Amino acid sequence: DWRGAWDPDRLSQVVQNLITNALKYSPEDTAVLVETRGEADAVVLSVHNQGAPIPPERLKALFQPLQRGTEEVDTAGRSVGLGLYIVQSIVDAHGGHIGVQSTAEVGTTFTVRLSRAIESVEPR
Repeated sequence: DWRGAWDPDRLSQVVQNLITNALKYSPEDTAVLVETRGEADAVVLSVHNQGAPIPPERLKALFQPLQRGTEEVDTAGRSVGLGLYIVQSIVDAHGGHIGVQSTAEVGTTFTVRLSRAIESVEPR
């Protein structure tokens, strides 16, 4: 059961941004894994890829505006580093949580957890 009280347009944006990033940073011969699971009070979405790990020093600021997981200039997609900031803002507005794990051994996984009912959230 993946039902909840959320804004479908904004959640579509979350899914699209996470999958686009995963595809962008994955080697061509590897799969991007998208999983959802329903829990009693929440739904969890995870997006995983086998691309190069995000350096630990970049993980701390990854969800801040104008930050990217790599120092390389993105000439193809012209990314300015707002995608993950937008994702976190949407998840926060829904009273949810987003996290990331990234290592060379297992790859990179972004995990979003959303309560089925929107909780009262104080602005940052």
